[in-house]
Amino acid sequence: MNILPMMQQSRSKVILSLALLATPAALVPEFAYAQSAAPIEGILDWFVGVLQGNVARSFMIIAVCFLGFLFLSGRMAWQVAISIIIGIAIIFGAAELVDAMKSSAGL
Repeated sequence: MNILPMMQQSRSKVILSLALLATPAALVPEFAYAQSAAPIEGILDWFVGVLQGNVARSFMIIAVCFLGFLFLSGRMAWQVAISIIIGIAIIFGAAELVDAMKSSAGL
């Protein structure tokens, strides 16, 4: 007797019953707006600070110095160099890029 199909049927029944129980709670507006986004905003602000802060700036300076050393020794691959430079420009210009897209959309 194969027990796997029976386990899959019972799992789908459990998932369906949980979805049916959660639906009324999701439709009540008080539950939907009860949570604040402040903790998530704090985490995202910290992450942006890590990506664009002093530590990231130091790593970017080291990367550009490494590219200069590769260029000096004649071993630089231009495709890698261009991708690193474009990556640095996107990381540090991300806020301005998003603001420009947001203003062009009228938001």
